[in-house]
Amino acid sequence: MKRILVNGKIFTGDKFFSAMEITDDKVSWLGDNQGARLRNADEVVDLKGRLTLPSFWDIHTHPLWIAETIGSVACTPPNVASIKEMIAALKKSPQVGKKDAWIEGWGYDESKLAEGRTPTIDDLDQVSKTQPVYVLRSDCHSCVVNSVALKLAGITKETPDPFGGMIGHFKNGDPNGVMIENGATKLIKAVKEKDTFENVVKKTMKLTTHYRARGIGVISDMISLMAPYDYGEIYSEAARRGLAQEVYLYYSIDEIKRLQLTTLPQPSHPQVHAAGIKLFMDGTISNQTARVKKPYKNSEGTGFAINTVEDLKFAYEFAKKNDCQIAIHAMGDASIQLILDTYGDLAPWLTDRPSIRIEHATLLSDKLLKEFTAAKMNFAFVTQIIFLYAEYAAYQKNLEEKRLKECYPLASLLKSGVTTALSSDAPATAWIKPDDVFASLTAAVTRIGANGEDLNHKEAIDLLAALQLYTKAAAKMVKTDKTATLSVGQSADIIVLSQDLFTTNPVKWQETTIEKMYLRGAEIKN
Repeated sequence: MKRILVNGKIFTGDKFFSAMEITDDKVSWLGDNQGARLRNADEVVDLKGRLTLPSFWDIHTHPLWIAETIGSVACTPPNVASIKEMIAALKKSPQVGKKDAWIEGWGYDESKLAEGRTPTIDDLDQVSKTQPVYVLRSDCHSCVVNSVALKLAGITKETPDPFGGMIGHFKNGDPNGVMIENGATKLIKAVKEKDTFENVVKKTMKLTTHYRARGIGVISDMISLMAPYDYGEIYSEAARRGLAQEVYLYYSIDEIKRLQLTTLPQPSHPQVHAAGIKLFMDGTISNQTARVKKPYKNSEGTGFAINTVEDLKFAYEFAKKNDCQIAIHAMGDASIQLILDTYGDLAPWLTDRPSIRIEHATLLSDKLLKEFTAAKMNFAFVTQIIFLYAEYAAYQKNLEEKRLKECYPLASLLKSGVTTALSSDAPATAWIKPDDVFASLTAAVTRIGANGEDLNHKEAIDLLAALQLYTKAAAKMVKTDKTATLSVGQSADIIVLSQDLFTTNPVKWQETTIEKMYLRGAEIKN
């Protein structure tokens, strides 16, 4: 099939054109409206002057978590600003009163709640004392639950802290419902997540509409699991049934080791790719669990480590053998330094993409960046300016001015020459639409926070650079023939915007909607 798009402002990633031809799934011609009239087509689409771009790539996100939040209560700004409002919102959940149903919410950040504290079982028991209540924190590492959920999980004052997490307690020793970091949250998820494979696939199918609304055509699931169901097969079955987005998977190293796997699981659909393995070196800045070199402001704590140097060495051998990437969660400068010290002098085993992706890469001083530039290993940074935009109050509370200015230093990252891309880590931030690309673009270009804070304007980048971090640069992070541009011969992955970002004030970019979307040449209906 041939389709001609005319009367547009088509930005290929490098140049502007007014017309484009799509043949089947590829861009087959670029030119002007006059040239388009000379070409035969099965369909002509009038873009009506709209800005047209390559579709976005969100290469660090958690799509199955997003699928879960689609049916749960948003407990995040601007909807919820206090524990009182959180309780009221959860009471309106459609699950209230349903036998055996969990009342679920997501997105709280104690620094953004009027009470200035984390909710506890005393608060969530006001929602229900007969149904389990579960609210995922904005970082998606921690959660808070009510007394019913604690009982179902078998958690008492005698329950020891699990590996990679901590169980919160009242002063009398009783558990307070706060589950800190992934290791503790898993104790709750183990009793909560008893869905069938069929139901999980049906939830996954909802992602097409979710990502279509955000202009996202490629996604990476950054904590892919094998149990209770292999994520590769969940996405593969969803793709067979019509999931439009292309998917890259990074399997948890804890799963790899627990199951004693020697090879990376391989999905059964060509739209789904096993890209690598995922490690966690620390937690989050907002929760003071990221591993930092100097104590947090007004604290003696420096965060804590999760995976170890031995895990890094294991990952290195596994990744070399399987010709795959290592992706490592590291927010604190101590964790980032440890990765550099462990891998920096080693030879890369991949040449067509980074061997090692450092995810988040929050605290990066000029000195540390220079060390990465000089490293033998081909590192890359996948970072999230949306965190600083949405959670500035928590960062300001935990970091003094010097380190605040070193957070998500986009201009410095680009100057360093180390491959860098932007992403969302959705739903892991305290924002109602954490994977709204236009929010990230706004923050990257203006360096102004959600409440008008200065996010260090010296690290601002221009719109072209910001767009490339969600397209061309993002495509360089994975094994693909795609360039995330609208060049002739490339996949026709296209979005048509409601307004022109190049002429619209950045403060209005978040009002942008996706008017049309094409993936592999096929229109994705809203």
